[in-house]
Amino acid sequence: MCPKPSSLRFGLALLLLLAGHGPLAAFSPYESYLASGEATQVGLIAALRPESGAEIPTLFETLDEAYVVRALAREGIRGLSIFSREIDGSPHLVARFLYDGDRSYLGAAEAFERATGSLDWETHLEPHPRALRYGRIWLQMEWINHIRGDRTPGPPKDRVLLACEIIPEKEAHYRTLHQTVWPGVVDQAIRGRIRDLGIFLVELDERLIEFLYLEYMGRDAEGDDAANKADPVNQRWWRQTDACQRPLPGVTGGIWSPLLQRYPAQPPEVP
Repeated sequence: MCPKPSSLRFGLALLLLLAGHGPLAAFSPYESYLASGEATQVGLIAALRPESGAEIPTLFETLDEAYVVRALAREGIRGLSIFSREIDGSPHLVARFLYDGDRSYLGAAEAFERATGSLDWETHLEPHPRALRYGRIWLQMEWINHIRGDRTPGPPKDRVLLACEIIPEKEAHYRTLHQTVWPGVVDQAIRGRIRDLGIFLVELDERLIEFLYLEYMGRDAEGDDAANKADPVNQRWWRQTDACQRPLPGVTGGIWSPLLQRYPAQPPEVP
């Protein structure tokens, strides 16, 4: 039985009314997520001044001081991790954290600097040129993808941050893929015990650099990794994404380069 025209008009009117409120008003998955009120992922980047390298481990210890922990919590920041790597001959720090979804997302870098002001970032870091334009030391990178995956609460078994370069002429295709992530890719992230996978992009000089962050929640990393690699949907997905990426300058043996986790300190391996 076909619905009456009046029913169709009512349904359309209701849809238009709802479109003026909440996430339905957004035109992109990114806008919809920001409107959801859920915590957002933040990736910050800055270059490390060479003369500050030896002081960084002591600096990170300050992040565990009670007054800094309280300040981060007041600013709506949790799950903080900081990584480092040399990129194109310059050492960089990357900070990643979850940010209270009820706060202005673009205020995350300012909130982080305010909460950790006692660490004197200005002395130790060389800001990205665009960060200076915004009056910041840390630059908030562009967040282009998020997969929630495994929903196990608590601290992760492992945190991983990987980097590669996006081929300039493939940028549009790469972005389109990550606005329409395949359901099978999300399903396998859940099966593989991956939580809070996020992708950030930033331009460093003439290069467009991608950072991929994920948390592993399982107990059999080797087995889960093998299952992820064997999954046929993942294999088809990677054929698409790999064509858009290349390794960082000077890197051989694969597209992705790991960053060193500097905070929180990695616990020693249990023999």
